[in-house]
Amino acid sequence: MTFLVFLGAPGSGKGTQAQNLVLTYPDMFAHISTGDLLRQEVKKKSEAALRLQMDISAGNFISDDIIFDLMEEKIKTIDDSKKIILDGFPRTFDQAQRLLDFVKKTGKRLEKVVYFGIADELLFDRLSGRMTCNECGAVYHQTAMPERCSCGSTSFRVRADDNENVIRNRLEIFHAETEPLVSYYEAQRVLFRVDAAQSIDGIKQELLKVLGL
Repeated sequence: MTFLVFLGAPGSGKGTQAQNLVLTYPDMFAHISTGDLLRQEVKKKSEAALRLQMDISAGNFISDDIIFDLMEEKIKTIDDSKKIILDGFPRTFDQAQRLLDFVKKTGKRLEKVVYFGIADELLFDRLSGRMTCNECGAVYHQTAMPERCSCGSTSFRVRADDNENVIRNRLEIFHAETEPLVSYYEAQRVLFRVDAAQSIDGIKQELLKVLGL
């Protein structure tokens, strides 16, 4: 088992590209989104889940221990022959160190880190018009909404963390906490860059080249 880290700001398209890879190459890739793991945890409606919901809605980072515990449990369910795409992890130096320790401890390998680079203005436009399918979590934009999701659902919503104040907070946190990881992974010679200002298909083609597909 090897890991691929998809690094980028909220709205950069890393989650969409990870989902597309799994759909196109289901025997090769698995996708772990920390955002999805947290939202699944929130659905349990426990007291801890309610506290999580408040942090997610405000765009705050969640405790490293919570994130890593959820991720480890998910990894156990994935076939060892697959490459796992980590979407939303690591977000800080501490998380990067925990991932490194985990990789060493389990004898696995961090293969590549792909950075989805894009300007804040474009991110803000994307996020403020984002619509999410209530059934499968697929993401669309208000300017190009289908009547029906690819999963068949006609129910969509605007996520609580996709309002203006929360978006600005999430971007500020990204620049302060996560963006420094670009230099960190570049120094390890595992970082590859993708221009995330392109169309979904444009990003996909560039990503496939980076991954040698």
